[in-house]
Amino acid sequence: MSYSLPPSLRDLSIDLSPYTEEAEKHTRQWLKNLGLEDNSHAAHQRDIYMPGLYAGYMWPYATRDDLNILSDLTGWFSCQDDVADEELGRDPVALEKAIRNVQSAITDTRRKPCGALAMGLADIVRRASVDCPEQWTQRTVEQCSSYLYPCLRAAIHHIEGTQPASQDFEAIWRNAGGFQVCVEFTYWVTQVHLSSTIYYCSVWQELRRLTLNILKAVNDLLSFSMMENPDEDVYNLLTHLRHHQAYSADQAAAEVGCRLEEWADRFLKIQTELPRELERFNCDDGVREQVVRCAEALKIQWHGNIGWHLAVPRYKEVRFQQS
Repeated sequence: MSYSLPPSLRDLSIDLSPYTEEAEKHTRQWLKNLGLEDNSHAAHQRDIYMPGLYAGYMWPYATRDDLNILSDLTGWFSCQDDVADEELGRDPVALEKAIRNVQSAITDTRRKPCGALAMGLADIVRRASVDCPEQWTQRTVEQCSSYLYPCLRAAIHHIEGTQPASQDFEAIWRNAGGFQVCVEFTYWVTQVHLSSTIYYCSVWQELRRLTLNILKAVNDLLSFSMMENPDEDVYNLLTHLRHHQAYSADQAAAEVGCRLEEWADRFLKIQTELPRELERFNCDDGVREQVVRCAEALKIQWHGNIGWHLAVPRYKEVRFQQS
């Protein structure tokens, strides 16, 4: 079985920022200054992750300065993932402390950040929030907080040798990768600040949910075969299907591919109908333009996520061997 995307998602037209290489160099130096890239292993992890390239695909129309911040964000998440998966993945007490320190750094700006991870995210949010309403910062902090529970639950599952129950998995799966924070930065980079009425309305929340589903499922599908034991990735959708619906690895891959196509088609349908849906809210032309522009940015974001996964060498490796 080739754990690859369905053809309709492999042949997309995907743009790349002209500032990608500059952003990569900027982020690598930024990480070194923070102490997050202070040894050969950390450098190797960033070499294969390529945060500047990731940001360049996800936000191809960002300005040079904005792309530096976005690249720092994706680089920071790479480091956060390493802490959760490798360094502290078997030590929930230390992991919770590290994540709480990050939380404190962005919720209490009067308190000096504790640790390089906390300093990094605090610096990103500080730079991004300069010209943003307080509401954007509050929503971003809220989405950062939603990442805490999946990290700690995954650590406990690793220790206990268990898998998430179906109800638990469905509730938090799409928040297990941190993509929800990247979505908040899409509002920032497009300079779109949605009112509560629009941000929380059903049609917009469905677009957001579909975006997160696609972002997470693409990663789940393309990362599955590069792991020697994908069962350790307890919030991987293929792993979940194998354990809870008795799918083979091939069947799980095919199922996720079908879901991705369905979610993409549904997103495009809602995007087309969005102007008509907005009439219910009596939006003026300026608000309507912002919402439509942000929907297009979300589509570009999940397109770019696909582009990065197809471009970096790490996802071309196959380590998984079916028994």
